[in-house]
Amino acid sequence: MALIPMTTTVNTQTGAPINSFTVTVNATLEGVVLRKRMCAGAYKYTEFPLGLTVADGSQTTATIPGASPTPISGQGATIAVESSSVAATTLLEGLDFSITGKTITFTTPYLGTNKVTTITYDYYDTDPDNLVYDVPVYISNTTGSINLGGYDIVVWNEGILAQSFEFWVTTGKANGVLHALITDTDV
Repeated sequence: MALIPMTTTVNTQTGAPINSFTVTVNATLEGVVLRKRMCAGAYKYTEFPLGLTVADGSQTTATIPGASPTPISGQGATIAVESSSVAATTLLEGLDFSITGKTITFTTPYLGTNKVTTITYDYYDTDPDNLVYDVPVYISNTTGSINLGGYDIVVWNEGILAQSFEFWVTTGKANGVLHALITDTDV
């Protein structure tokens, strides 16, 4: 028997916890471990200000530094800009620039030298250790599901192990109800 724990990450755009696992092909699902409480989502920080370094000259893109949080796209970020060629003004996401991951793309090039640039945006705390598990899980009215190879499979349904099967892939994702899987084979 093997206990297969979930590895939790957080979606940077939705704040949703993502529970992944790795198993051995042909291992048989023998049982599940349910959480006593699950997490509804990551904490959302709003109006986070961050100074950016943007190179002199005509720039069509800028990058948010690697260690900084990833912005939530489409949430109304703003960029305060000023340079030798641009009077102090505020740019608006969706109109003056777009964000994809940590890349900012300006609608019109950002010109000049000695640029002073600050972006203000919203983001989710993506550290899984900071997730708060405060939503009760009741064994008698809970559905636990996993996704394997693109197929959603119910493995726990209202108090019973819904099915036992052999895994045909080595990785999958589980909903927030499942804490771990129990298989007949060590990983």
